Amino acid sequence: MTRRRTHDEAFTLVEVLVALVIVVLFAAAAFATNSQLLIKLKAQKETTAATMLLQRRMEQLRASAWSDVATASYLKNTIISDPAPNNPNLTQQQIAAYLAEIKNAEAPLSDLTEKITVSVYPPDAGSTGVAERNSSYPTGHILSYISGDSAETSTSVYSYLTTPPKSATLLRVDILLTWNGPGARTLRRGRQLSSVFGIGNIAP
Repeated sequence: MTRRRTHDEAFTLVEVLVALVIVVLFAAAAFATNSQLLIKLKAQKETTAATMLLQRRMEQLRASAWSDVATASYLKNTIISDPAPNNPNLTQQQIAAYLAEIKNAEAPLSDLTEKITVSVYPPDAGSTGVAERNSSYPTGHILSYISGDSAETSTSVYSYLTTPPKSATLLRVDILLTWNGPGARTLRRGRQLSSVFGIGNIAP
């Protein structure tokens, strides 16, 4: 009879260490890939939110009178401050839901700054009307007036722009959004939309 010999087989310490290193490297690569995907997803959400805000602002401006577009107080109080809609047919609950929807739409944009600049087109080296909102001024503040007069009204602005030597019929509107980007959030991202408005708000 022949006697069978049995051998206990096992991994050596070196093989175990090599396997552990491979597992750790694979896990680290998967984690890094997942982190990058999450950052890109957040960046895409931010871009979408910024695009929607820019489009909403431009529609609000297109629905405004030409002289109002150039009036800094109008930009601050009616556009960038997002006041509650003045509609007697809406209930308080509907108004609150509208304002909450606006706030939620901007939620992906961390530390948002919005600046609207209005100038004569073609550029004439004159003053510009600038209104801005940020974390320090959530309902907006005025940086400059296109007429140079802090007491300007839409009527005085219209007269200032259409009377010689100005004789302006076109206005350029630049809407600039900046916010903290994803990831380490140390870099500011930005998106801008520009348009030209003619008297009657018909852009050429």
